Amino acid sequence: MRRNLTLSLLALAPVAFAQAADVQIYGTLLPFLESVKTTGATPAGLTPALGGASQVPGSAYTGLDLPSRLRITSGTSNLGFRGSWKVADDLDVFWQVESAISPDGDAPNTLAGRNSAVGLKGSWGTAFYGNWDTPYKFPLLAVGPLRGLSPFDNALTANPGFNVPGTTTQSGRVNGKADAAFNRRQGNSVQYWSPVWNGFSARVGVSVDEGRTVATAASPSVSPTIYSALVTYARGPVKVSYGFERHEDYFGLSQLGGNAGATLTNRSSSDTGHELVASYAFGTGTKVSAIVEQLTYETDDTAAGAMRQYKRTNWYTLVQQQLGRHQVWAAYGRGGAGSAQRTGGVSATTDGLEGTQWSLGYSYAIARNVDLFTSCYGMTNGRSGSLAEFPPVGTVAPGASTTGMGLGLLITF
Repeated sequence: MRRNLTLSLLALAPVAFAQAADVQIYGTLLPFLESVKTTGATPAGLTPALGGASQVPGSAYTGLDLPSRLRITSGTSNLGFRGSWKVADDLDVFWQVESAISPDGDAPNTLAGRNSAVGLKGSWGTAFYGNWDTPYKFPLLAVGPLRGLSPFDNALTANPGFNVPGTTTQSGRVNGKADAAFNRRQGNSVQYWSPVWNGFSARVGVSVDEGRTVATAASPSVSPTIYSALVTYARGPVKVSYGFERHEDYFGLSQLGGNAGATLTNRSSSDTGHELVASYAFGTGTKVSAIVEQLTYETDDTAAGAMRQYKRTNWYTLVQQQLGRHQVWAAYGRGGAGSAQRTGGVSATTDGLEGTQWSLGYSYAIARNVDLFTSCYGMTNGRSGSLAEFPPVGTVAPGASTTGMGLGLLITF
């Protein structure tokens, strides 16, 4: 009899535990129908001696533009599940599993491919393991007219150009263009978020060196690691954030015209980003936001004439005006050509690597969680530049500029 009673209590325990948990299903659907193309690609024949950038080989100048097409993008459409339960007076356990989805049916998506984590939280703050937006990326998400990321949103900051993706989700170094991106959702991460003290808060995160390699006679040991930190002050209409991020042994410069990394002449690298993000919300429904940042890519490459450093400054501004259910916005930003150095401190030319981004748009709130929106936008490159919108229409040839316009629907639940 006692054994049967024990088994019954054990069977009921998971039910009681589940009833104590708070579980939610949420999501975002963001389809956008647009006409998009590139124009003005620099013709073949340009070289550094003729006014091109040292980091762009002559073979990259093709003069090829991407023809106009209609496409439907899904932006950052997602579906997620999250829950939490209290295990002590000042301790909650929480979890979240979020995945990208494609309402347009373009591609399969990975379960837990977006912000997903398991952790603890209380009055002392929040700590978790997971795959999550880095602290550096977090304030950039607020500089947009709509929830989510669409082709007309900021793809200029946290980006050096060279067809590096405007945002990326990675768990470590991939030996590709994404290694140079600073707009990251990073796996293999541990993060801590502080509580708010008199308007101040902080976030720190580390993506650990799970991809560390073993040294051989032909290659060095590398330890790809990302450190990210953010300090924010928010009170009333004012919000200001400073972010810092450092990528160890990601060899971002290899994607920007430098030599391949993790070789006997190029054993380590350190890429850093500094950003200042600020916004002010006026009582008239007007909000002004701005981003200023500096990105620096460095290696210890000892090969003669090798590219050792590339430094670039970017800025971006957004003005939004809310009028009841209506919103209009305008955005403009510029990425400088930057500066570059070769082995021995010899300067290299960065002529034509500059670029600008702009957008104009309007949205109408059909319901509390449904918005109809339209926008026209562009990314204009210098003769050697290859900045692209997100998602890109394709590989952007040096000098080619992207323009597009379209109509979309945003649904959140």
